[in-house]
Amino acid sequence: MVWFSCGAASACALKLVADREPLAVYCDLANDEHSDNARFLRDVEQWTGIKVLKIKSAKYGSVEEVFEARQYMAGTAGAPCTVEMKKVPRFTFQRADDTHIFGMSTDERKRIAGFENDNHDLNLSWPLVDAGMSKADCLQMLKAAGIALPVKYLQGYTNNNCHGCVKATSPHYWNLVRKTNPEVFARRCEQSRRLGAKLVRYKGERIYLDELPPDAAEVITEDLSCGPQCADARTPNSDSTTSVAD
Repeated sequence: MVWFSCGAASACALKLVADREPLAVYCDLANDEHSDNARFLRDVEQWTGIKVLKIKSAKYGSVEEVFEARQYMAGTAGAPCTVEMKKVPRFTFQRADDTHIFGMSTDERKRIAGFENDNHDLNLSWPLVDAGMSKADCLQMLKAAGIALPVKYLQGYTNNNCHGCVKATSPHYWNLVRKTNPEVFARRCEQSRRLGAKLVRYKGERIYLDELPPDAAEVITEDLSCGPQCADARTPNSDSTTSVAD
């Protein structure tokens, strides 16, 4: 089972194992992701010959709904949006005998080791690592195949996450959101202020987004991968359900 994320790495992981006819599954966050992701998904389906199954949270329609319900946006343990909109649907959908493939590359050996250590019950396979492929190799593989990269990469983002990923603390990142998605930036400002979440770190201090100077360009290196290792303090509810989209 390949967990496709509309990112370059998961697309290449799917291509590497396409001859095994895997089940490709996408946790659909279309309301929060760039609209170009739908085009990218179709291109990857055509390239790999594998139809991607879409599943989604039956409880939440957007990450902002998660933040509102939980009265929490992000912290040292991760973000609740990943848990509620990716992990809970995955837990509901997966079976005990599945072999799971995630889009982690040779750049992420430490993350892979940590994930394996925390998930002894899962059968895991890492085709990108086996092939010696880095994130840069994945981008090049897509370009060589004639597949246009997702728009967010072209806008300057290093990950094809939801707009305004709340795990980010970098002034550079948030001012890029302000530039590319001003309406999302405005909503994050309002919600984070109301919920008391200081999402950005500026000059060594946590501040509210609406306090961030528009010309602040400090880059904080951080892992914004919205992947299987992200967690928060709560175990998913046992009554959580998953819906399958066409």
